[in-house]
Amino acid sequence: MGDVRALIDEARGLGLFRAHAPFEVHCGNCHMRLDPRGDCPSCGIIGRPEADVAKRAQSDAAGAEKLLRTQIARRRAYKPVRAGAREG
Repeated sequence: MGDVRALIDEARGLGLFRAHAPFEVHCGNCHMRLDPRGDCPSCGIIGRPEADVAKRAQSDAAGAEKLLRTQIARRRAYKPVRAGAREG
């Protein structure tokens, strides 16, 4: 549980915990379509409150750790597109 607690603290520091409204289908940060749980596959936003992830860690530490590691890695790899930037 200590490792999961450290990951939760890191995710909080990166600003990953942003609960979305139930009707939202796109990320408020990068506008990518959210997965069915409300998490962003692009920028790493976790669409649930921190308390929900901590509660999940109590019963499924491995699953919570995997979620946190995946979303933290996505956030670190995320490069926002600058306005007006064009490819090609």
